[in-house]
Amino acid sequence: MKALQVARPRQFEVKEIPVPQLPADGEARVLVRTAWVSMCGSDIPFFTGNKRYRSYPLAHGAPIHECVGEVVASTSERYRAGDTVLSIPDGDQGLAEFFVALESKTIPLDGTMPDLGSACIIQPLSTVMNAIDRLGDLSGKSVAVLGLGSIGLMFCWLARKGGASSVIGVDPIPYRCRFAETLGATKTVCGHGIETVQKARTSPDTWVPPDFIIEAVGHQMDTINDCLELVRKYGTVVAFGVPDQPVYALEYEIFFRKNATLMGTVTPDWAAYLPKARDLFLANREALSKLVTHGLPIRDAEKAFQMYERHENGIVKAVLDARNW
Repeated sequence: MKALQVARPRQFEVKEIPVPQLPADGEARVLVRTAWVSMCGSDIPFFTGNKRYRSYPLAHGAPIHECVGEVVASTSERYRAGDTVLSIPDGDQGLAEFFVALESKTIPLDGTMPDLGSACIIQPLSTVMNAIDRLGDLSGKSVAVLGLGSIGLMFCWLARKGGASSVIGVDPIPYRCRFAETLGATKTVCGHGIETVQKARTSPDTWVPPDFIIEAVGHQMDTINDCLELVRKYGTVVAFGVPDQPVYALEYEIFFRKNATLMGTVTPDWAAYLPKARDLFLANREALSKLVTHGLPIRDAEKAFQMYERHENGIVKAVLDARNW
């Protein structure tokens, strides 16, 4: 089979490798022929080389984990050949013609669904749903979201849907701010986190500290501290953006003096949240499918990653068609 490999930072190569086999370890798994994949912001540092502890080349098919395809073999009683599924591949090795996935990280889809590639959204949506559920009842609460990529936009949409009285989106890219306002943000601030902090310091009447603020940027250490400054006393900062560094310089006194709560949230119980996210996606497919702004063939994966890294051409979410190599 063919697989893409990040041979060195920012460069993919096409490789011919054996089709993976289903392990005989007693775990229920499926072998899936890949049809569609999408990129997550957490994939980009593997492409750019910012994960300094990783050596190159990366494993074949890495680092993609948002995948839709067709089961071709199974050791699971729930799935048989021909089933359409969304799966999270073992080792996040979804940039390949075939991949193996655990039954617990797989859910069935209707193969006749129009625009099946947009169903890749279900995987990241499940992580956002898990985070929102951990916050409890949002009715009447104020929420801010720092970072309006696809994840931040999902947070805006789900927080508003969950009854938040106000949802403020913060991002330096104008088209993302405009997009957020179509997905539930009651207000947007077009600027970096530190710029928002400085403005809140000099003109306090321009910023009402929210009950919850979600850090949806990651990959650097500044924005979590911006969130600590911007949240209200006794408020909650949700650390959602993926870190690239093992140790963060946390502005502890601000956190301490505010009696704030810092909540980390990342991986949900996949078996519980993937079905919930699928059902929510299907019930709101028209709204959520708008997050997919670009579709490209799998051979243009490098171009898609570059667009995502540079925030070019109005990109929010790209799906890659893996049916033809």
